[in-house]
Amino acid sequence: MSNSVTIRELRTDFRSVKRKIEHHGQVIITDNGVPSYELKALPQKPKKLPPMPDYMARLRKRQPQPMSEEKTRELWEHERGDR
Repeated sequence: MSNSVTIRELRTDFRSVKRKIEHHGQVIITDNGVPSYELKALPQKPKKLPPMPDYMARLRKRQPQPMSEEKTRELWEHERGDR
């Protein structure tokens, strides 16, 4: 498979020209058999992903503070009816 194409191919069958560009990185376009133009693919910039959310920080923000051991005992005693 050659990396040169004619102007007619470029006009009528761009899909095959595109495949050649993807395969070779560039193609030479000939005009009446004479290499006249060079067609290259643009370099692709890597997509920058948004930062991941800090789920633990969100959880700590929404979760109530844990009760102290003393308060827990008081609650349990109250619930059992020991008081």
